[in-house]
Amino acid sequence: MSYSAKEEIQRMVKIALKPRYVDKTINKDQYTDINRDISRKMYDLVGDASALADQGARERWQGMAAEEVRKAVASLAAQPAATSG
Repeated sequence: MSYSAKEEIQRMVKIALKPRYVDKTINKDQYTDINRDISRKMYDLVGDASALADQGARERWQGMAAEEVRKAVASLAAQPAATSG
């Protein structure tokens, strides 16, 4: 996958993640982990840059990025808080 295609995918994930970070639903470390994990997952799903060739395809992938972010944040919320001890 080309560098520009990876950048496009990362941009999509960032767009979906930013509101969760701004409203403090997730912290900096969670943002970084989710961004990395979802971007890598989407690299595999997209396959190559031709999948990002037209606006309709980009909108579908943006929707998928938003859904993956939603799932990841929901998963974090469902985990019990870590306790030190």
